[in-house]
Amino acid sequence: MKTHLYNRDNISICHVLTRLDIGGMENGVVNICNRLDRSRFRPLVCCLNSTGPMASRLQPDVELVNMEIPEGLRIGAIQKVAQFFREASVDIVHTHAWGGGSFYGILGAKFTGVPIVINGEHGSFFNKPHQKVLQRILYSLCDMNLAVSDSLKDKVNRIIGIPLSRITVIPNGVDTEKFSGIHPRDEIIARLRKESFPFDAQSFYIISIGSLKPEKAPIMLLQGIKRLLTHDPSLAVKVIFVGDGPYREAMTTFIRAEGLGGVAFLLGNRMDIPELLSIADVLVSTSIARHEGLSNVMLEAMASGVPVIATRSVGAVELITDGVNGFLIDPDSVEQLVECLALLYHNHNMLRTMGMNAKELVWDQFSINRMLQDYEMLYLTLFRAKLS
Repeated sequence: MKTHLYNRDNISICHVLTRLDIGGMENGVVNICNRLDRSRFRPLVCCLNSTGPMASRLQPDVELVNMEIPEGLRIGAIQKVAQFFREASVDIVHTHAWGGGSFYGILGAKFTGVPIVINGEHGSFFNKPHQKVLQRILYSLCDMNLAVSDSLKDKVNRIIGIPLSRITVIPNGVDTEKFSGIHPRDEIIARLRKESFPFDAQSFYIISIGSLKPEKAPIMLLQGIKRLLTHDPSLAVKVIFVGDGPYREAMTTFIRAEGLGGVAFLLGNRMDIPELLSIADVLVSTSIARHEGLSNVMLEAMASGVPVIATRSVGAVELITDGVNGFLIDPDSVEQLVECLALLYHNHNMLRTMGMNAKELVWDQFSINRMLQDYEMLYLTLFRAKLS
């Protein structure tokens, strides 16, 4: 058996998740792996089911392995994951969320004797009694548990029962060079028109970014737009949905049935989100509260100078000061959503001031460089403590 800790020139860190799908958690993993100091760290990514579309964003020197484990509970897969950790001489296993790889990652690491195990929570976990017990057992096996916000830390403590002393908060970070909000608006709109989207320079652009699935409640925004235009059909608004998922068909049907074909557009998964945020006037997040941690999408929008209207969640309440850099609304409150959209549509000065406040907050407190420093310090601290 290869040794892990004492036989390496640098620290090998393996991130474990189901797949590198398009999402905030996955984006964070890619950013960490791409930016870790190569003189001290060797990043690896272990995808349990399949690699996923975000894999193409990894730097060439990031080792990527696909376990090809079918969905569903596969006890025998623990040995398969453990064998990879052993062969790759992994020093630190960093799992991501209960549903994103922690079960196989934590047990595989303990089975093969990986010295350090870290689990990161990103916003959602299961609440059935037996699931809470299993999560509590798994997380107790970790050297450290992470949360992306203080509110999520408190939630993990309250619901799962992990002591606060065993949870460290490392907020998500955003690349403020990429998400600057200064990409040329006219050029972006012209490019989108060439893709057959009937966009123009005068419209008020509302953007929603995320998977089209129940947890994100995207139809709530469509319902809000329908009500907004019913009150005032003259409003020049365009709604852009970026992402894909099981709700796409239902949303397409709603758009067609409610006559929103010239207003709401499903752009699918895109790689030009920084540019799209540069034409956006406001980001809307309608996520169900229990499924959202500290949203990368909100951070990216705010870094771009775009205010956010969001349903209250553990992450949103830490980013948004109501009426200052965005609005917080109650889950499922289409009425509140419509009121906030109408207020920003008719008040350009408020929109501009909120956008400036949002940008200042993220650039000061949530840069990607700060996030990387926190992760590198955590890895080094745990590594050195294990050596002592």
